Amino acid sequence: MSLIQSGVSQRRRRGVCGFTLIELLVVLVIIGIILGFATLSVDRGGLDRIAEDESRRIIALIKLFRQEGILKNRQLALRVFPDRYEFLRLEGDQWQIIEGDETFRTRKLPAGLYFELEDMEVSRGADSEDDEEGDGVMLFFLSSGESTPFEMHIKGGDDTDYILIGDALGELDARNSKDKDFAEWLAGNDR
Repeated sequence: MSLIQSGVSQRRRRGVCGFTLIELLVVLVIIGIILGFATLSVDRGGLDRIAEDESRRIIALIKLFRQEGILKNRQLALRVFPDRYEFLRLEGDQWQIIEGDETFRTRKLPAGLYFELEDMEVSRGADSEDDEEGDGVMLFFLSSGESTPFEMHIKGGDDTDYILIGDALGELDARNSKDKDFAEWLAGNDR
């Protein structure tokens, strides 16, 4: 081996001892970016975002439920409890919970959220169906297209408040009480 080759190979051995500062910084930046995206995808805006998603789901379910009642000439109802809601159908002279239907199954609100309606006393600790919480509040959807007018709040501990309003003709709308135009919207709905 020549003297030049042995000097180059000795330098290579000395340079392979560790990472450079730039390499470490690049790795830390990449890890930071990945963790940032992971945090954003998990958080999704907290309880407000979850309440918004739930209000959209309830409105879509009520619209579909109402249409089914009109098309099939059935008397239907939605029973709302502080922590859940269930879909009912009039069978003879008894209201029966709809079973075996994935769309209109009984649904629980996500943790941290609860319903409030004018006629309902809210028991925030009621998360079990065995608790004595009354019969819930019934909202009726008749085969004629008429329905019970209601103002339903989806609330959470951090001042989350989504308001769902339904009128006698089945029109539905929802807003966050923090929206800029909330007062105008509420006044326009005669509330």
